[in-house]
Amino acid sequence: MKTERIGSRFVTLAVALAMLILGVACAHAAPLMLDVRSENRTVLVPGPGDGTIQIQVIAPDVPAIHTDRPRLNLALVIDRSGSMAEARKLDFVKTAAHHLVDMMGPDDLLSIVTYSQQVQVPWPSRPVGRDREGLHRIISGLYPGGSTFLSGGLEEGFRQAKAGKRRGTLNRVLLLSDGLANVGVIHRGSLRERAGDMAEKGVSVSTFGVGNDFDEELMTSVAGGGGGNYHYLGDPERIVAALTSEVHAASRTAASEVEIIIRLRRDCRFGSVLGRDWRRDGDAYVIRLGDLSAGERRTVFAKLNVAGERTGLREVGDVALRYRDPVTSKVVTASAKGVSLELVRDERVYREGFDRSVQEKRAVSEANVLVQEAARLADQGKKEEAKGVLGKAAAGLAAAPPSPAVRAEMDHAERYRESLDTMGDMRSDSAKGAQKAIKYRAYETLQQQ
Repeated sequence: MKTERIGSRFVTLAVALAMLILGVACAHAAPLMLDVRSENRTVLVPGPGDGTIQIQVIAPDVPAIHTDRPRLNLALVIDRSGSMAEARKLDFVKTAAHHLVDMMGPDDLLSIVTYSQQVQVPWPSRPVGRDREGLHRIISGLYPGGSTFLSGGLEEGFRQAKAGKRRGTLNRVLLLSDGLANVGVIHRGSLRERAGDMAEKGVSVSTFGVGNDFDEELMTSVAGGGGGNYHYLGDPERIVAALTSEVHAASRTAASEVEIIIRLRRDCRFGSVLGRDWRRDGDAYVIRLGDLSAGERRTVFAKLNVAGERTGLREVGDVALRYRDPVTSKVVTASAKGVSLELVRDERVYREGFDRSVQEKRAVSEANVLVQEAARLADQGKKEEAKGVLGKAAAGLAAAPPSPAVRAEMDHAERYRESLDTMGDMRSDSAKGAQKAIKYRAYETLQQQ
């Protein structure tokens, strides 16, 4: 009975996965909105000259749905290493793949890539057509065994998606794995950089971590670099919840390949972006956000530095958006918004210059970055160091304007700190599952701020 119930949930997963992919292009596109605010509109001089700006990108909530969607071009990359035999994980993934095939249109392009210690392409990129039975036979014939050549599977998925890319197609690699990369390229930074190259060539990458033994930092890194999403699929309940939420969002995609572009004036320096990676592109600093759904918003906090001792209003730079319209496939560059800060000597004026709403959101984001850091330390058995980092997160939240969101994060950090004493061996299945759930919550909070 339990097996049947789990199987039923994975059928739901399969349908959800298919809907996720099929829904990507269905929403009516509307121009994105950009809001830029300073955490403090003033900078105190003399002083370090540091400032933080909040950048919000908002996709208007447009209910109209397009039925004539662009063609899909998908590369489904499946880990079939030996560990996928445990708990019938490969069987459940195969069920999802069967339903995905059934939901795709005959003109949509699909490739299937599998990997263990070697990479195979049982179905190279081509239209699904009417030969669905052939696809189903290939999927049914997959079996587990061997090591985990994740980088090889990712690279081949990109090659297949690139080969299938046509004018107006939506191009995506879906990488599913339950293990640690142990063959080929295994360095997270190198894999992230490669995924970034893929995204710049118009192929996004989303990752799905199955079970409790995969490297979630690698999977989040690849998804972040590839402009896609990361999903933690620890058990059937989490799979259904995660994909149901993603289906609802993805079926209303309003913009793809969204990027924030920051340009600064002379004597103004770029510091960092809280919880997100960025890259330098000539005189611009670029932050990749991936896809946005109708009604969705993304919030980014960028740290800047303003040099000088002369008081008065200073133009710091400007912020612009660049994204692809999923209906027309055209690249849109929105008008830039200027950023100005006032240099002041009066400490009272400086204290009154804070935007409490921005302070609150920045504190919550910063706390979740610190929770991720604490979790990495705890994974290494450094529980006391992890508690120290969590104490730092709590102190930052205590200094922020009080709000329900701030209090919730303080409670979460404190509960996590207390739970570290009861986790015992960090290599146990229960500890690994708890750690992954904590890190996934921090990831989701940072993505959804």
